Amino acid sequence: MKKLFTLLSFMLLLGSYSGKSQIFWVENFESGSTGGALITSYGGWTLTVTGAEGTDPNTWYVSCAENGHTAGICGSTCAPVSATATGATLHIGSDATASLGDNGASYDAGGLCGILACPQTDRRAESPLINCTGKTNITLAFNYIENGQGTTDDGSVYYSADGGTTWSLLVNTPKTLVSTTCAGQGLWTHYSIALPVSANNNPNVKIGFRWVNNDDGVGTDPSFAVDSVNLSTPAASGVTASFTSSAITICQDSCITFISTSTGTIDSIRWIAPGATVATSTTSPFTTCFPASGTSSVALLVYGGLSFDTAMVTITVNPAPHPVITATGHTLTVGGTYTNYQWTKNDTAIAGATNNTYTYTGTGSFQVIVDSGGCKGKSNIIVHTLGVTEISSIATRYAVSQSGNDAFTLYASQLLTDNLDVKVYDATGRLLLQDNWTVGTDKQQINAPGLTSGIYIIRLGNSDNTAVLKWLKQ
Repeated sequence: MKKLFTLLSFMLLLGSYSGKSQIFWVENFESGSTGGALITSYGGWTLTVTGAEGTDPNTWYVSCAENGHTAGICGSTCAPVSATATGATLHIGSDATASLGDNGASYDAGGLCGILACPQTDRRAESPLINCTGKTNITLAFNYIENGQGTTDDGSVYYSADGGTTWSLLVNTPKTLVSTTCAGQGLWTHYSIALPVSANNNPNVKIGFRWVNNDDGVGTDPSFAVDSVNLSTPAASGVTASFTSSAITICQDSCITFISTSTGTIDSIRWIAPGATVATSTTSPFTTCFPASGTSSVALLVYGGLSFDTAMVTITVNPAPHPVITATGHTLTVGGTYTNYQWTKNDTAIAGATNNTYTYTGTGSFQVIVDSGGCKGKSNIIVHTLGVTEISSIATRYAVSQSGNDAFTLYASQLLTDNLDVKVYDATGRLLLQDNWTVGTDKQQINAPGLTSGIYIIRLGNSDNTAVLKWLKQ
């Protein structure tokens, strides 16, 4: 069926097939099932028994028990959709009652009929009607894996020009490679073939995938699995998609600007950037950020009249480091190995503190900023409150530093789990200022205009915890 599919699935489809064609029908078999969903329960597809069968034939499933992949990738079970993994597939598995059921493209080759199962199979999975009105020179393309046993345990592709009344063999697909690097799994392969001229301008086209196997106990997995099926016609000349990017290798949480340099009479464009903060856009320049490390493919779709083209680039997002400080006495150490280190006190770089350890004196809030392959990351905060009285035994430690003439900043050794009241007293105990420190933060700047130089007492508290700091205002 011509189905709704994810942006990433569409992008993968475009990456698999030439941008110089117009794809007008797509089937990606996104059933949402992780195993056991029969073809007859999926989107208008039907099943026809096409020859003699045993009492326990192998059957067509639609699930990610055999996960789809782009060409050249080893077969696998369910995997997150990515630049090479395309989700659920149509595949042959064994009968769920008499055998193991849907274990991906793994079939029962028989040999024990009368003792256990009788899995002789001859059946075809058939698509819904495909309307090819207005389409000529049509090409069928798909990705697949197939093994079995010669022509006795075998997959093939069929075609109907009259809505499924009659069928003809389109191609007996070749067996795909079983790579030694795939641990016995099949190697996904791309295949395309021109449809007969009877498909031109025909509203009643159907595509079928047939599997046959005897019951001799001889056969090798995988059976037959199909994904990313599409019909296309040659694209009319007119537009050519292209674009530039400000970078193709970035650090986590960084942003890239893409600018379309496409040519021709362009009606509209569409960017597709799965995994980015802005997943789609129709404007150029297009700026988006990448919060997760890994690889992400960004595609530009360009439309002009009856013409369509696409361009694509793969973005590499390097992970940001997350250093952790441990304290032993007054010595702070950061675990891991990084290119550069810079220790800070109260958010200000400490001159010469550029090693993986730092020994501090005095009070303050200490952190380290590290560089790993050009990507920077900031550690947890270590607060030292030497010489400051703390009332109550609490896990969180606090520090204070002056921020200009009319403000001070409070620091906590961890994110606050509750709001704290902040009260400032002079040396005589007179309340001068009251404010609030917001939950979920580890530092807070408090405005304190009009206070003269001298010693002040800062009381932090709520119903559960209380702490007292001494602040010498310069």
